[in-house]
Formats: sequence, C-alpha cells, structure tokens
Amino acid sequence: MDLLSWAFFALAATGALAVVLHLYRRREAPGRGRMLLAGLRWAALTVLLLLLFDPHLPVPGLAAGHDRTQLLVDASLSMALPTSPEDSTPRWQTAVREARREAPGDRVLLFGDGARLVPTDSLASIEPTATASRLLPALRAASEAGTRRVIVLTDGAIDDAAEVRRMLPRLGLDVEVRPVTGGAVGNRALAEVDAPVWAEAGEPVRIRAGVAAAGPAGDSVSVELRHDGRVLATARVPVPAPGRIADAVLEFVPEAPDDGGPVRYDLALAGSDAAPDDDARSVYVHVGERPAGVALVSLRPDWEPRFLLPVLEQSLGLPVRGFLRAADGRHIELGAGEDAGRRADEATVRRLVDEADLVVIHGFGAEAPAWAAEAVREARRALIFPAEGAADAGLPFPLPPAQPGEWYATSDVPASPVAPLLASLRTTELPPLTGLRPIAGLDGVWSPLLASRGGRGSGAPVVVAGEAEDRRWAVATAQGFWRWAFRGGEARQAYRRLWSAIGGWLVEETFVAGDAEVRPVRRTTPRGEAVAWLAAGLDADSVAVRVTDAAGAVVTDTVVTALRGDSAYTAPLAPGHYRYEARAFAGGEEVGAAAGPLSVESYSPEFVRAAVEIGAFDAEGAGSVFASVPRSGEPLHTLPWAYLALVLLVSTEWVLRRRWGLR
Repeated sequence: MDLLSWAFFALAATGALAVVLHLYRRREAPGRGRMLLAGLRWAALTVLLLLLFDPHLPVPGLAAGHDRTQLLVDASLSMALPTSPEDSTPRWQTAVREARREAPGDRVLLFGDGARLVPTDSLASIEPTATASRLLPALRAASEAGTRRVIVLTDGAIDDAAEVRRMLPRLGLDVEVRPVTGGAVGNRALAEVDAPVWAEAGEPVRIRAGVAAAGPAGDSVSVELRHDGRVLATARVPVPAPGRIADAVLEFVPEAPDDGGPVRYDLALAGSDAAPDDDARSVYVHVGERPAGVALVSLRPDWEPRFLLPVLEQSLGLPVRGFLRAADGRHIELGAGEDAGRRADEATVRRLVDEADLVVIHGFGAEAPAWAAEAVREARRALIFPAEGAADAGLPFPLPPAQPGEWYATSDVPASPVAPLLASLRTTELPPLTGLRPIAGLDGVWSPLLASRGGRGSGAPVVVAGEAEDRRWAVATAQGFWRWAFRGGEARQAYRRLWSAIGGWLVEETFVAGDAEVRPVRRTTPRGEAVAWLAAGLDADSVAVRVTDAAGAVVTDTVVTALRGDSAYTAPLAPGHYRYEARAFAGGEEVGAAAGPLSVESYSPEFVRAAVEIGAFDAEGAGSVFASVPRSGEPLHTLPWAYLALVLLVSTEWVLRRRWGLR
C-alpha cells in the first residue's frame, strides 16, 4: 500500500475514533469502563478498515499461500487434442502427469470459462470441457489467495492474452507458463454455417459453410450436406491458412415435410482429423409451399427497420424480408446472412409485398410508389409507419399534423386486445417519442399505449389499430420507437413486447408457425451455453420445459420462474439432437405451448484457436515468465489472525457491555 493509501487509512481511522468517542460520551448512559469499550470498538473498526485497504504485511508463515506455488491447469476443450503430430496422447493427460509431479496431494486451479480449485488426485476423473480459455480469472483468484508464484500448464490457446499482459503487473505474481504441446496438430473445422430460416419447397436453396484449419490439415476437403442420411450436395474447397476461412456453397432443392415444422440438415467434413467434434454442424430450415411471411419495406430509412425486423422475425416465427429504398429507386436488402446488402429491383420487392402475410411499410407518405399505396389500402394485414410530413395518403384514417416536442408514455395501459401483454411494462422509464399525431374521435379502433408531454394527463395514442371484415391494420402515430431498443435493458424489452404483441395480433388467425408461441431462441444451441427459450408476446411468468434425447430419455424437466423479459433459460445440454416440449404460464393458466426438435452443437472454436506465442506473454521479452511487480509481504486478507482479532474485539465489547448494564 502506497503512502497516499496509508494517509487515507489514517484519516478514516481518525474519523472512526471521533465517531466512537462521540457515541460513548454523548449517547451512552454514564457508567464504568466507557473508555475501554470505546477503545475496543475503535480497534474493531480499525481492523475492519485495514481489511478493506488490504495492505501487504511482512509476516511470513501465517499466510494461506506463503511460499507455495499454485498450479493452474487449462481445462478447455482444446486440451483434448493430441499432444503433437507424433504423440497421440491427449494434452490433458500430459498436463495431469505434470500436475501430479509438481503438486502431489495438493490442489490445483482449473481455468477455462471460469476458475475452480480441485484436488490434484481428482484430475484423472475430470474431462476438459470448457468452451473458452480465460486465464485472467484464475490469476486473480491466485493473487487474492496470497500466492506469489504460479505455474500454468496450457496448450497456449489463451483467449485473454492481451488482458493478462495488461493486468498482470497489478497482481504481484510471478507466472511461469509450461506448454503441454509438442507442435500444432492437423485439424479442420466447420467454423461457420449460414442457412436461410425459411425455404420454398421445390425451389433451389443455398447453404454456405465456412471451413477453418489449424496445423498441417492437407490441401483440400469435401463438405457434404445430408438429410436423413442422404447426401443432398457436396462441395470441395481448398484448406485455408490458419486464421482464414474458405467458403463452400451447397445448393439443393428442399422438400416439404409431411408433418410440417422445421427440417434438420446436417453438414459434415469428409475424412478424419484431430477433433471430430468440429467436423459436423446442423441447421434447421422451415420448408413450406409458400413461405411468404413478412415483407418490410422502408421508403425513408432510419433506425426503426434495423430494430423492428429481428423483433418480428423472432416473435412471429415467420420469415421476414426487409428492404431499404435507395435514392435511385432501387432497394437494398436488410437483415443478416449472405443476402444482406444486396440490391433488389422494384419488381422483386413488389412481388414479395403482394405475397406477404404481413406487410410493413415504413416511411410512407404522398411520394410513395403506387404499389406501396395499394398495399397500405388493400393488404389484409398491414403495419404502417407514416413519414414525418405524411397526410392521410390512403391510410385508414386522416392524419393530423405531427406535434413537436418530447412525448412520454403514460403509466396507464388502455384497454385493447393486447393490454394483458403490456400490463407489466414500466412505461414511465421509457425514452421519449417525437412527432406524435394526436388522434381522437375514431370509432372501432384501439391503441396499446398512450403518450403525453411529461408523461402526465390523458395522453394520445402512439399506435392506432383496427379491423374491418377480414382486414387488420396498425398505424404508428409517433416516431422514434427505435430509441427504446437502442437504450437496451427494460426499454428494449418494452420495444420487443410492444411490436411482438401488435405483430401477433395482426397475423392472428392467418398464419403463425406451429411452434411460434414458445420455442428455443436458437434451434441449434452453441456448445456449453444455456438454452434460451422465447415466449414472445405472452406475458408469461413461468415456462415449463421438458427435453428428451434421441433415445427418448428425459434430460431436462424443469419449470423456469425467473424470466428475463420474455426469455427463459435452462441449463446447458450435452452435444446431440433432442426433442422438446415447452409450455408458458401466466397467473397459473397455460397461455402457450409448443414442441419440436432441438440440437446442441459439438463444434467449438476452441478446437482451432491458435496458440499464443509464449514469449509474447513476457513484457521484458525474456523466457516464459510474465514480468510483474514484486510483492513484499502478504496481503492482510490472507492472514487468519486479522479475522480472529476482529471477532475477539467485537465479542469482548459485547460481553462487557452486557456485564456493565449497557444494551
């Protein structure tokens, strides 16, 4: 602890003494031993302050980690690879032998996704399963325990090497890194897979696979696309250099399943290598006769389409195609995947709008093309965001002028078909909207939320929705909803809840994917991650999940009550293919249910992560020991007598107070 820290400590201790003296002289009843009691309390507070400042004291022999070398062992998935091209022994076994030699009968610190202390004798029964190799948390844990020197057994594939180099001088550790590899082993992996969410049966579909490699992995490799054991497409690509990706495009014609639902397609690399787990990936594609879904067209692009598109796609379970209209009249595709950013002619966009189950027109005004105005007037399901200067222009009702200023959502949620889904929103914490058009006097319409200047008063609708015969529509009467999503946290959840509810009402009784009510956020979940479940627009307070493996055995059967917005999370599953049944409840009543397939990937980027050069860890560039600031003495928090002294001082004061008649 430097001189300034000691000065702050002395100031805090002096303040504590003044407070204690004031209490015993002015607040306590007169009696014997007041100064002794005050001294005991001040001593206890002083020890507590010392523990908070945590100085290093020259008291060898009592610290938990004095003169002990702490062993850190990498427990990430890459440690399951062979030690070298000539030695097929797994790196983990090599590390276990080294650990037993260095710390027999002692405990070692495993690192990967986190850090945990285990007995050395138990290493033989542990498998390296971590999907990351983060060394810094383990170094911090060793430093907090008072350790001065650590030995790291690793294959060098460290995720946070830059953070380690930056933080190590503050930890006061001498770190020796001992590699457990004898050279890079040849390995190829399917590092990336890009497939459409929906596809039309009988029409060609392309799936892109990205191949990565490490070590001597050959010249080329074949990628196969399979379904139910049948090979649908094959592509051969050259093996890329380490750190690069080689693209393979596989084209095939999908067939619609008899029972509906998503179709699983498996991709695999031909041949064998050091890590078979990263040679196979699976994707799910909804295949139907007419997967029209949602067509979103922004005639005056801003931030709104960027946030609205993924919300509609996730909540409705429908394919969403988004387009931004450019100044030259062409359209740029919006979204993720290989089609994002591509140009599309107006005829293509018009065809998709004509076929869509739900049409979303953003930036609609008098200058809109004729086909967009026709969609606004006649589409069976339409969501319209008028432009700032737009009048009625064929809308279901005339638009008054936009009122400037900041409009805040009121706390009262009006009665509407979606009110139960929005009742729990904390609307008063939402960012303001702008350009609100105060709509009043319309019959047969409803609004999900109201807004007013300052968030007080009766308010005006921010969205107006209605239906006539078999047509449903919703018109946004304010602008700037995207600020809610941009803010994040509760505001983003409110954005998702609002547009999920409106979108669900619009497409109700027309077409909704069979498992859209409750479903996994990703049908193919990354290895080692918690499984996320989406109950969009249901306002659920619990989700019951039952998962069975390929043999029909139950692997998960639980009820999640701690929801984050409209999402629930269950424990990670082992790699494999599963079936799930999910039910959502609100107030004890079931509000949604679904069932379907689910997969957990065996792939992990750990298998092809490049090893960090050991010399790069050394700030001085010499040897394999990290440069660090030397530490004199032991940190106070590792000394047991400090806690013992604190307990004795507090207990003694308490006993004497009772004996002398004080409360």
